[in-house]
Parts: sequence; structure tokens; C-alpha cells
Amino acid sequence: MQHNTKMTPISMTPSSIVKALTLSSLVMLGACGPTDDKESITKPAATPLQSAEAQAHVFAKVDYQAPIETQYSLSSALTPADITNVATAVADWQLAQFDIRSNKMRTEIRPSGIPNGWMYATLHVGLWHWAETSDSDMYRQTVLNLSQLNNYQLGPRVYHADDHAVGDVYLSLFNKYSGEHRILDTIQHFDQVVAEPSTVDLYFDNKDKETHQFELRKFVDPRCTSRWCWADAVFMSPPVMAHLSKVTGDNKYVNFMDKEFWEMTKYLFDEEYGLYLRDSRYFDRKDDQGRRIFWGRGNGWVLAGLARTIDYLPADFAKREAYIDLYKSMSKTLLKYQLEDGSWPSSLLEKNADTHSETSATGLLAYALAWGINHEHLDADEFTPAVTKAWESIVTNIHPNGKVGYVQQVAFAPGSATKEDTQLYGSGAVLLAASEIYKMMTAK
Repeated sequence: MQHNTKMTPISMTPSSIVKALTLSSLVMLGACGPTDDKESITKPAATPLQSAEAQAHVFAKVDYQAPIETQYSLSSALTPADITNVATAVADWQLAQFDIRSNKMRTEIRPSGIPNGWMYATLHVGLWHWAETSDSDMYRQTVLNLSQLNNYQLGPRVYHADDHAVGDVYLSLFNKYSGEHRILDTIQHFDQVVAEPSTVDLYFDNKDKETHQFELRKFVDPRCTSRWCWADAVFMSPPVMAHLSKVTGDNKYVNFMDKEFWEMTKYLFDEEYGLYLRDSRYFDRKDDQGRRIFWGRGNGWVLAGLARTIDYLPADFAKREAYIDLYKSMSKTLLKYQLEDGSWPSSLLEKNADTHSETSATGLLAYALAWGINHEHLDADEFTPAVTKAWESIVTNIHPNGKVGYVQQVAFAPGSATKEDTQLYGSGAVLLAASEIYKMMTAK
């Protein structure tokens, strides 16, 4: 079935880039900030204009600060102050790389793709979670500004899960501040996905590709990616569809998600190991010791995606317990593959003395396990030591200036990472972990 497609580094003081971004964005964008009144939403027919009051409403005035060099003294101690210090360092370093002229990050070994794509989305999701956990209006304003720069649009590929992920942030902003313009594009995207579903096979054939040509970017994707034919997709799209149903009250999105999720799980979940293969190319591939290949970050995407999806499922949703059972069984399985230093390796079955930690997988899994403890899906006595060790590993991999190191670059399989390797999704994963671990420690 053919488908229509849619339509020189700087460093700064803690929070200074956020403040600068807040101020400059308000000047450039007309200060379109949060509103005080909640609106009910069903399905907007057109983008509504905000009131003058809504357009003028912003948080307290933020003063500009010139960029200077900052080094942090980071500790993995599980106190609210130490967790906050780590999260602030990570958020502020990453935001200090932001270039408002291009709406992109500076000085990356590999560019982070489109500003409303999955790499940026993971950072924005993590930043929003941390803003809410720490009750930071400054970081909330930052997420508002970044979303406004994206015109509250998803990525351009209607069916590709990578281009859905940022919708979760727009829905969260709508929940908090209302404004139907924030979610109109997300609704239009998923209305098309549900009304004209892709029927391609889930087999990942790298030779069978389709081209999507847009004004500023051309994508050449395996045809199966118009459905969830790879494990990473569980983080990118299902939480957004479940969230959209929660916001609109229309269950067609969560019902569609449910059907596609279990088809994908039946296809990629390995019953023997209790883990997900990244895609069908790994049905037969083995490592150099003849073992199956299970990607650490790929399973991190799945477990974190499950946690986020369960958060949005209705309490009476027919298969809610099935999602929770899968989440719990995977969590127990993944404990077996945690390394002595608290991290998870890029290749889960590789546990040896030479295996260095990989921060993005560890951050996603630490977040997901802490979430399970906080929601009483996991036994605190059994899983808290694993989360504590994981946090120690994460903090060890963060540079004194807040840069997150040892992040495997964009990939589809296990691979190496160095101290200097960083990426937006690595920072996002750390902020997600910080958010849930902070809640875990302050709930005691």
C-alpha cells in the first residue's frame, strides 16, 4: 500500500543557556507561553489562535548571563541535592550546545538529525520529566521554547515511529498549559496512521527501501519501518498513541497501538531469553562465540517504552496487566545481565572484564527499573541495589562539565563507545533516570 507522506562549541554556567534560550525565544516567537485555563479537547478542526493573555503569559523574567566555563563536582550519592546536581549539569551542558540559528546542536561527531526527530525527542522527554520532578519553571520554559521552535510538529514521516516520539512532549505541554495548537499535528498524523494503516510485512529487508523526499531532508528507509519492525520503536510511538487516547478520550489510538505492539512482540520477542531481538536480521545472526545478539540499548528502548506506555494506559484497559507482566518479566531477566560496575553492556550476553559500560542503555534501564519500584510493580528490596549501582555507573561516565560520555552512537546493533562519545539520547536517558531515582529516594 502506498501512503501519503507529510505534508566552535561554547560552554556556559549552570542554567545560563536555558535562560538565554528562554529570553531569545520569547523575543523571536512572541512569548507564546503557558495558559492558566484547561481546555477540553476532542478533535480540533483547525489550529485555534491563543488569546492575547495566553500569548503574553510567561514565567518570571530571566536575565541573560554570558557564557563562561563551568566544572561540577558530581557525586553518585543518592541524596536529592546530589541527584539534582547531576541532572542540572547534564541538562545545562547539553543545552549549552544549542544553536538557535539552526535549531540544532553544535560540535557533534555525528549530527543529531532533524530537530523534531527521535534523537532530540529523547532529550526533550527526559528534560520534561526532570522539569516536572524538580518543579523547575526554567526547564519547563525551555521545553516550551524548543517545542515552539518546532511549531509543535512531529517529524515529517507519517508512519515512521522515529518521527512520532516528540509528540509525547507536546501532549504533556497541552496537559499542563492547554492550547490545542500544541497537539493538532500529532492528532492529524495519527488519524492518518489509524485510518490508512500500513500493511507491510515486519521482515526487515535492507534491500527493500522507500524514499521520502522533503524540502530539507531525504530519507531512504527499509519499507517495513512504516510499521514497528524494530525494537527501538517501542519507545518512540506506543507511549505517544496511548497518551493521545488519554488526552482526547478517543480509544482508537490506544487500540491501534495495542494491536501493533503485540504483533511486533510476537515477531521479535525471544521466549527462551526473555529479551527482544533488534529486528528480523538477528533471527539468525550470532556473535563470534555463536551466541544470539541482544542489543543493550535496544532492550533499554523497549523496557523504558513499556514503562512510559503503561503510565498512559486506562486503569480498565483489557490488556494492561499483560503489559505489566511483560515489563516485570523483562526486568527480572535484565538483572542477570548487569555488569559488576552497575552498567549494562552494549551486547547483553557479553559479560567480561574488558566490557566497558554504555551509558544510554544503562540510563534507559535505570529509569525503567526505578519507575517500576516507584509504581510498586517491582520489589524494592530486590531491585533497588541494581538501580543504585546503575546510577553510580552513569555518574562515573559524566564529565565534570556535564557532558555524558560512553554513549554508543546511532546504531542498530551492539558497538563500542569512548569517553568522548556523547549524544542527545544519552543525555535524555540520564535525565529520565535522574527523575525516577529522585522520586524513589524522596519517597522513602
